[in-house]
Amino acid sequence: MRLLNVLDRFYRSIDRLSYLCGIVAAILLFLLGPLAFYEVVVRKMGSPTTWIFHILCYIQIFLIWFGLAYGQKVRGHVSVDLVTRLLPLKTQVITRIVSTFLCLVISAILCWQGWRLVHRSYTIKLMTVEEIHHPVYWIQIPVVIGAVFLFLVFLRQLISDIQWLITREGEPEDIQPKE
Repeated sequence: MRLLNVLDRFYRSIDRLSYLCGIVAAILLFLLGPLAFYEVVVRKMGSPTTWIFHILCYIQIFLIWFGLAYGQKVRGHVSVDLVTRLLPLKTQVITRIVSTFLCLVISAILCWQGWRLVHRSYTIKLMTVEEIHHPVYWIQIPVVIGAVFLFLVFLRQLISDIQWLITREGEPEDIQPKE
């Protein structure tokens, strides 16, 4: 029973964290439009900014990497379930466990390699060459943060599916019924 309470708290924490990532991504998406509009207007007037393009790129990097965790939480990423949807429920869950495990491994590699990238940029003091001169690791950190959040969401989904497979209590999360 204690393990179930710990798992429940873990699930809620990851759900809140991925929801927060979704809010951050939505705010960044909201900022992207007006900034791009501003750049278009001032460029048309003949006085383009030297910094807005880079800021827009940085916002997109943060937006994508923070949005990944939320997208996975709501299972909003593209998935091909043409065949698996026709399988029995237990087989669907087993198939999803295998694919989630593979995604967990890939996101762990993203965490590891992202951290190596940031660490290398930090230790050699790599700087950007554009108008806004700053350390490169500032714009590489979202890769690590997003990969860690994505890893946690995959871990939460994997544990949840394994838990359902063992207990068979209720319905597994987000399985599409046969049509």
